[in-house]
Amino acid sequence: MRADKFLQEASPHVARWQSLSIDTSYPVNWAEALAPLEEKGVPNIETVNIFGEPAFLRTPTGLTGTITIGNGAFPKLKNIRLRAVPVTIRVTGLTTLRSFALRRIPEVPLRAVVGVLENSPHLEQLEVEGCDGLKIVEKNWSVRLIKFERLTGVVLGGLDAAVTNFILSIVHAPNCERLIINLTNPPPLSVLFNASISHLLLPFREDGLERPLLDVAVEEDVVCDYITIQVGYIGIDICASRDVASSHLNNVLSWIGDYSGSEASYPVSLTFYFGFEDLGYVEAFGPKFSVKHIDVSESSHAILLEYLSHPRRQNSSGWPFPRLEDLDCHLDSWHKIAGTRLLDMLTARYGCAGTEQSVEAETPTPLRSIKLHSTTRPDELIRRIQEILSNVEITWVDDS
Repeated sequence: MRADKFLQEASPHVARWQSLSIDTSYPVNWAEALAPLEEKGVPNIETVNIFGEPAFLRTPTGLTGTITIGNGAFPKLKNIRLRAVPVTIRVTGLTTLRSFALRRIPEVPLRAVVGVLENSPHLEQLEVEGCDGLKIVEKNWSVRLIKFERLTGVVLGGLDAAVTNFILSIVHAPNCERLIINLTNPPPLSVLFNASISHLLLPFREDGLERPLLDVAVEEDVVCDYITIQVGYIGIDICASRDVASSHLNNVLSWIGDYSGSEASYPVSLTFYFGFEDLGYVEAFGPKFSVKHIDVSESSHAILLEYLSHPRRQNSSGWPFPRLEDLDCHLDSWHKIAGTRLLDMLTARYGCAGTEQSVEAETPTPLRSIKLHSTTRPDELIRRIQEILSNVEITWVDDS
């Protein structure tokens, strides 16, 4: 039965409902479907999950539904999840919401979302993704800061960067355990990552605490690059064209470095999947970041190992990643070529034989461990590595 027909026929019983879940793949007249709930009210309903069909998102005028929370038709609503449903959300007072999730809701303006936030002091989970109707249209719109003591999870994705910044700038959640930001083809990220959201980094600035691990993974594809950044409770996923992707990483790192205090640095783990051609990814890590671990795929060896083999020529800043401790190398299909490059790099950095090192270059910390991934055990390579670094721990991982 179609959702609108079901809700019309079941409307005499809605007062007893405690939850409502609809998942439909058919076109629905949401204005008619939700009208009985708005007219009669659902005083006991606590959970509403409505999942529509994205193919039918764009509906003719007059078919958009309405959901009124607060003192309206849903006075006890605690959890609401809407996906691909053309609805308008109205707030008429304080709500009892614990979780609020919108995904691909085209009709909801930013002012409506802010209204929900301002009237939901007990909110615990917030998700807003793919809502292209969210735009900042009022230049002088001022919204007070909203503090959520119980808010532990926030997911913002597929939104305009300025809108993401706006939401994060007004939401203060001191007990947040998970913040996920997903960005696709964003503008320069200084629009998003700037002083207005520097409060997100406050947990990392507490006296006596070490900075959390900054985990960065880069996957270069034919058209787009994918960057994943995880630092503490903050996760940032970026999909961007290859010509600007590394600049986005630089924007994020600048934000973290600029608003994290002046003393301690972040330990960094770097992973490069598949191809690797843009040195901007490795050159983005300034003094506030200490790269401790690198995991490099077999197709990324050439550029990265060459980069690690020479002191930086600019600004006399010494060796790249001088505190590097752990290295993962995936050898596989070009076992001998990759092994030769690895040995050349280790000799240049740690063996000093036949190399011209700058006396000003900071001596890099000897590697603590090397992990070799290949289909056959590279015994000769292991022996030669030990000749250069006698105390390094070498582990072979069978990738066959």
